Amino acid sequence: MSANKHYQVILMVGCPGSGKGTQGVVLGQMPNLVHLAMGDIFRALDKNSDIGKEFLSYSAKGMLVPDELTIRVFRHHVDGLIAAGKIDLGYHTLILDGIPRTVKQVELLQSVIDVKKIVHLMIDDRDALIARLSKRAAKSGRPDDADRSVIENRILVYERETHPVLEAYPKKLIARVNADQPPLAVLRDVANAMTDSVSSKI
Repeated sequence: MSANKHYQVILMVGCPGSGKGTQGVVLGQMPNLVHLAMGDIFRALDKNSDIGKEFLSYSAKGMLVPDELTIRVFRHHVDGLIAAGKIDLGYHTLILDGIPRTVKQVELLQSVIDVKKIVHLMIDDRDALIARLSKRAAKSGRPDDADRSVIENRILVYERETHPVLEAYPKKLIARVNADQPPLAVLRDVANAMTDSVSSKI
């Protein structure tokens, strides 16, 4: 991708269980929006490709994927969608879920993305959040994630990683949305926060 091209993006930020994936999938059905979840991008990698093998060298050992590799995987995926005609940089706004997750990733993406808005899904009631995650874990058949100590650690990791990311962007870009509402109410508030930041072309 040439250096003078930027992806127009909206960042979906929220702790585990805040519903950012659910909201992103729904919003991605709009004609001019494309939802991209970094976890899905990793899972979709061809494990026999060079970049897939590099990813596996970390994930198979339970290690965190380095920031530089994460950005390369992201750009490789998006550029593939552009080449396939599934993303038009002059038309689509990308909804990013799970990237950037660190301040280093913010720096690495500065020359690649143009952040139009950051939607911060917030749940202030910690007990309600833990209950939501426990219910989700039970449905997904992953009982280890239903352990309260595991859930609390995931929330702490998120808070440690993500608050610096939010602070790396101008406050005027951040829209705070109460995620402790019915999904349709959250969708309404998210859509209202995004309206002025997305192309009106159909």
